[in-house]
Amino acid sequence: AARMKGKLKRRWPLNEAQICVKKNQKAKLESLSDLLKSQLNVEKFNIIETEEDSGLEQLLELKKLGLPVKVTLELERKKIGPKAKQHMGKLVSTFLETNPDEIIPILEKDGKYDFNIDGQKISLDKEDFIVEFDAGDNFAVAKRDDFIVFISTLRNKEMMAKGLVKDIARRLQTLRKERGYNPTDVLEVASILELDNESLEMIKGRDEELAFLVRVKKVNFEKSCKEYKEDDIDGQKIKISVE
Repeated sequence: AARMKGKLKRRWPLNEAQICVKKNQKAKLESLSDLLKSQLNVEKFNIIETEEDSGLEQLLELKKLGLPVKVTLELERKKIGPKAKQHMGKLVSTFLETNPDEIIPILEKDGKYDFNIDGQKISLDKEDFIVEFDAGDNFAVAKRDDFIVFISTLRNKEMMAKGLVKDIARRLQTLRKERGYNPTDVLEVASILELDNESLEMIKGRDEELAFLVRVKKVNFEKSCKEYKEDDIDGQKIKISVE
């Protein structure tokens, strides 16, 4: 889910993930370390135990743990009605003009935040705000059950190329089996057509690595085989062949 938010394809390996779990769950996850790396497709991950479930307390805890969060803040309209009365419109406008990062430290310290509306002080308690969080710049976050996962959305060309090579290699290996080639045979050529420009640029410098993985003498990106199989990589239609 975090990958979808960050528009990061499943085949792109990521450098690191930060996984937040509840108390006493860390050891259980660490025992599944290799499986987690494989499923998340990350080079490494860090597991952090947290206590808070929601609201201001959860946001402050994640900030103190150094996680890449930014605050999202809304007014609890039903609760503030009796306090705002005829000033509701101006209060909402003033709130929207106020940086949430200015409000949060005062809520933490005093448990309330004061707005000055037409010379009148309107004090809102922390319960009068809906405090949530999103991922900070260059990160994506997904929340499910008791887990929170942060991933970096910065695209590392080297790691993207690694993922693409592995993905295409798997498809070519499957095609070898479908065509009945002996796994130990070194074939003449693997051919890949109709990759987009970005993918082609990434993979061209890794043709020897791809040839080794697929057990062929060479890899090319031009029509050189008699018969091609249509395939799909993350919605991109390609054609592949081995002979």
